[in-house]
Amino acid sequence: MEKETRAQGLSRRALVRGATLGVAAVGFSATAATWVADAAAGPFDRLPRLDGEILLDAASRAADSIDQGHIVTRTPGAVLRPGSVGDIAKMVRFCADRGIKVSARGEGHTTYGQSLNDNGLVIEMRALKRIHRIGPQGADVDGGVLWTELMTAAFARGLTPPLFTGYTELTIAGTLSVGGASPGAGSRGLQIDHVQELEVVTGRGEVLVCSADRHADLFKAALGGLGQCGIIVRAKLDLVPAQPEMRTYQFTYPTGDGAVGDLRTLTERGEVLGAYLTWAPAATSFVGQLIISVPVTPGSPPDGEHLLRGLSQPPSAATAFDLSYPDWVNQVNRLVAQMDAALDYDHLVKPWFDVWFGASEIERFTQDALAELDPHDYAPGSLLLVIPAKRNGVDHPAFREPRADSTPWMYLFDILDNSAAPGPDPAFATDRLQRNAELYRKARTVGGSRYPIGALAFTKADWIAHYGAAWPEFRRAKERYDPRHVLNPGPGIF
Repeated sequence: MEKETRAQGLSRRALVRGATLGVAAVGFSATAATWVADAAAGPFDRLPRLDGEILLDAASRAADSIDQGHIVTRTPGAVLRPGSVGDIAKMVRFCADRGIKVSARGEGHTTYGQSLNDNGLVIEMRALKRIHRIGPQGADVDGGVLWTELMTAAFARGLTPPLFTGYTELTIAGTLSVGGASPGAGSRGLQIDHVQELEVVTGRGEVLVCSADRHADLFKAALGGLGQCGIIVRAKLDLVPAQPEMRTYQFTYPTGDGAVGDLRTLTERGEVLGAYLTWAPAATSFVGQLIISVPVTPGSPPDGEHLLRGLSQPPSAATAFDLSYPDWVNQVNRLVAQMDAALDYDHLVKPWFDVWFGASEIERFTQDALAELDPHDYAPGSLLLVIPAKRNGVDHPAFREPRADSTPWMYLFDILDNSAAPGPDPAFATDRLQRNAELYRKARTVGGSRYPIGALAFTKADWIAHYGAAWPEFRRAKERYDPRHVLNPGPGIF
């Protein structure tokens, strides 16, 4: 029986799932441009033999039809839970031959449908989550591994990735596909700055290993490239020694005055590992907090008086607390869990706005935004953020930096706002999308560059302008590695 099932191109588990739905066979109808469950429904082609499973039931497809934004809904025709990299390669080839769109999905934490598609195939990357090796030379991991999982495994060996996104329950492949900004270790740049090698499934269904010295054009197109030229299925990453504890200093700015200037002073002085700003809506204003991270060396505590000198507030105004390194890395995870329990945060509409600025423009843009935004319009759970990252000169053409200025720093400005109640809210989403478009126009005039995790409607012309001088190279990589344009249609680039 197993041999017969495999010959039909379905795993036993997939056939059982189909049988519960009365499915006789599975394929894609070129005529109807949709997945079909019976030969009588129209012409179709058999699926290849797989180690994992293809899911066609309504619940599985609906689960992958929306992301954290809860603004865009696109229901795939099928879901792949791969049992191997070979499954992904086979299904990409299958889809490329038939013009079926393919989206790779990690934890689905983008906010405007970037990992979604209509009637195509969604690949659930979390199915591949093996940590292959950890050592002083680095980590070798599947793309579906979460950053918190890698941290836990590496910390047991006294090691750590150099930096983390604030929320670490995200897949490694997912953040490498956008860039990976760190609120706690911006002095180390972006996550894509610390990648030694990638294994990628291209839009041709080829499995290629790429690095700065091997298929370098694919390596450049994959890092920060939104999955347009290939699906990251495995990565070799830098690791560094981990400190056992971290100290956090916090300043509060009731009016926001001086906060961005203090952040710039700390980052450009280069004596702390990381610092960033948050603003939360209060009764009549946004209340700011400057959060500073410093490693605690055993036997030699940080000198707060020295590190915090020369700011708009005295060092004595700061509160300080120490956390174990794992607790420090995962503190945003705990905050999100609390918000989910209190607000059903996971189901709120989240029309986020995310743009990079050069150091010379971040203070003015932030001040203008705080003056224009009404805190009464922002529900509990909403935050504004400013996160610095140091440019390190590595060539990442697919990741678009803001216009350069006199310092090696750039700053990510985020509005992470949400609806007041869970469930669809088209009026709220429309209002915020209009706000995002207006803010983006202002950002572009001062050299800002979109960080494409947020909710911003872009035309193809907008994308070409976004990539600027890098567009011809990026387009050539697309034509070379995904000539039929099947990969990750969600952003609408090609």
